[in-house]
Amino acid sequence: MVRAAYDLFSAHGYLGTTISAIAKEAGVAVPTIYYTFGTKAALLEESLGAAIVGFDRWREPRPDPQIDDLLPWHGWWGEFESSPTSRAAFDVFFTYGVRILERVAPLVATLHGAAGAPEAAEVLRISEQRRVATYRYSVRVIAGRSGGLRPGLTSATATDILVVLFSAEFYGSIRLGRGWSARRTAAFLRELLAAQLLPD
Repeated sequence: MVRAAYDLFSAHGYLGTTISAIAKEAGVAVPTIYYTFGTKAALLEESLGAAIVGFDRWREPRPDPQIDDLLPWHGWWGEFESSPTSRAAFDVFFTYGVRILERVAPLVATLHGAAGAPEAAEVLRISEQRRVATYRYSVRVIAGRSGGLRPGLTSATATDILVVLFSAEFYGSIRLGRGWSARRTAAFLRELLAAQLLPD
């Protein structure tokens, strides 16, 4: 059901996707959708969460989870935290993070288009809050490893750079908007971010 919702939200947007259409795509009855998720906004939240973590790893979090509870859901998080150098940590973070952007980018228009619906707007607000918190923590990990950040770059500024440049919006504007391949987009972003964040 979550995958069906993701596919339809990506193709038709939030307002253009109905619960009936999701039920039909998923091969279930409409009441099953309502019983399982309650609202369309909740289904959007589940779709976004699955896109971030991966559809094979997603499970509904407990109410009001802390960022420390969510980060270990990424199977690569332990490898990232145990990286010995800032460049190695950056490589792990980027390699897996860009895969997340590839999955989330198709939902960007849906998320912004849903901003007029209060429940869906709250999904967007919480998601962005978690993304910023994740990036802030990730920058601290990278900065704390051998090599650290580019000289003169503070963790706060590095977080701002990451939030803007390593976003589904920016990724999608290149990948989908300009029609670049996933490989070309990733190579461009890796070079750009490494130059901005890491020492020579």
